[in-house]
Amino acid sequence: MMEIEQSTPNELARQDQSLKDELENIIAEQRIDTLFQPIFDITGTGVFAYEALSRGPVDSPLHQPDIMFETAYEHQMMAELDYICRRKAVENFVARNMPGKLSLNICPSAIVDPGFRSGHTLDILQEAGLSSDRVILELTEHKQTDISRLKSAVNYYKAMGFSIALDDLGAGYSNLRLLAELQPEFLKLDKYFVSGINHDRVEGKFVKLIVDLANRVGCQVIAEGIETADDLRFVQAMGVGYGQGYLLGRPKDQAVLSLPNILMETSKRSHTESFAPAAKIKAGTIRLPDREQIGSLRMHPTPACSPNDMLTAMLSRFQSNPQLQAVPVVEHGRVVGAVIRDELFEAFSKPFAHSLYHKSSVSKLMLEDPLVVKVDDSLATASQQATSRPYDLVYCPLIVCDGEKYIGMLSIRALLEKITQTQVEHALHCNPLTSLPGNVRIDSEVQVRLHSARDFVLSHFDLDNFKAFNDEYGYERGDQMIRLVADLLRDTTLNEDFVGHIGGDDFVIVLSGENWESRVWKILDTFAEQSRLLYNEKDRERGYIEAADRLGQIRQFALASLSVSAVVCTANKFTSHLEASEVIAEIKHQSKKIEGNSLVVDRRDDSVLKAVSSCQ
Repeated sequence: MMEIEQSTPNELARQDQSLKDELENIIAEQRIDTLFQPIFDITGTGVFAYEALSRGPVDSPLHQPDIMFETAYEHQMMAELDYICRRKAVENFVARNMPGKLSLNICPSAIVDPGFRSGHTLDILQEAGLSSDRVILELTEHKQTDISRLKSAVNYYKAMGFSIALDDLGAGYSNLRLLAELQPEFLKLDKYFVSGINHDRVEGKFVKLIVDLANRVGCQVIAEGIETADDLRFVQAMGVGYGQGYLLGRPKDQAVLSLPNILMETSKRSHTESFAPAAKIKAGTIRLPDREQIGSLRMHPTPACSPNDMLTAMLSRFQSNPQLQAVPVVEHGRVVGAVIRDELFEAFSKPFAHSLYHKSSVSKLMLEDPLVVKVDDSLATASQQATSRPYDLVYCPLIVCDGEKYIGMLSIRALLEKITQTQVEHALHCNPLTSLPGNVRIDSEVQVRLHSARDFVLSHFDLDNFKAFNDEYGYERGDQMIRLVADLLRDTTLNEDFVGHIGGDDFVIVLSGENWESRVWKILDTFAEQSRLLYNEKDRERGYIEAADRLGQIRQFALASLSVSAVVCTANKFTSHLEASEVIAEIKHQSKKIEGNSLVVDRRDDSVLKAVSSCQ
């Protein structure tokens, strides 16, 4: 029989003291190593952030982080250790010139410590030259902390520009109250619910619930522990936006920059499968144009009633017409309510209802705030209003008015049929790779804007050196770059803007608002950062690729950039989209001459001819 030797209390005390002494030396000498694990945008865009993972010295008994942090907690040195880990992570992140955001693991017990909130974090960032909007504070759940104090600390850091992530949802002591109280920007899904998950099991349903809940509170989900292609495909299908795990990239001391092949494959597949005529209404996607108005649809001239009409007479009217679902109530020429068939029948089905309502007027049971739409409302607006109603009213017909005057009822079926027809028609003119509207819709959109006599900016985006990149890296990687541009254009535009894909590497945005130039530069800056990830390390470092030109000669091509040509379209400046396109073609030659990302703006309006800017 084997005997197990047990340490005596004195030996345990010596071991504990030895670990404490070792930790004090590590803190004093700042002997903390930092590894970085990439967090990817799993739609295929690229690296979103890097999670900093602190380790003790390799030759130390505190090398493993769980032992190191447990020792710090037991000896009340969490704040000191946490500070050193933060400092080393920031210094290493900046020294290695890493792109994206930096995610720092922070223990709740440390973030509520007064020393943590004394401004040390901002001092570290300022010394390193890193802005707070590039830092995510990732709250781990190792020890329970007073929620009210934690909420106060989180609000403090949000006000300074930091983003907050709640780590390991479903593990530790965390619960839904933390999500509600802290309202973090990011929610990290514990690997227990990701790695090896089966979407047919309870865990899979739980993931869907978490993603839906996060969407409702405006929180983005990061899936941890993605270890297989099945894990990746599942979280993509669940609508998770970001992910990390050994499949995508292991923790390393240097930045992982290239996009994993598996991520490009799955994101391309999910992008293709997700395309449908019923795509979300978003700037530049398959959407209902603002000129499609309710007044263009056929309405039913349902006779209105008065609030003083008798309920019994209204009941007879509904009973004699099974197709009648609602009747508008009009008083002094204005719609003041509606009588809903189901609610009326339910009221009269109760005991003694006929006796109770025998002498009652319509005003007794009418819906006082029915949905009323105007003839000049867009189909998109009416659809959103209709589907935002309480569930029992979703399929109730819409009351349509011209100004204040009631003119008829519109069934939900007629509205949906028109929406579907319009979306299918638009889908036929969309680019199959980016799902963006093509030339037909672009020309139509510009023409409508010109007729509206409202100022807007017509801008043309052209990818430079794309052919060389496509030839060198292949069509799949080339498609990845085209989709990157399309996604950046979509994500930066406002609701009233329009994004189109002319074809190939040419795009168009119709922009509005005074800050349109800053939004264009945001696109250019983000593209400069993210497009580099599509190149291999060798080409990134030297800043060019070697490929054959159109004559078959091998020469150097700079990394891809965007040339933007824009014309400010003031009222009555152009009469047709062809005139505006001619100006774009003219100034495009100017923008293509500028190396790197560039923006050339034509402001010709008597005196001002052009404004030219460039960014290497």
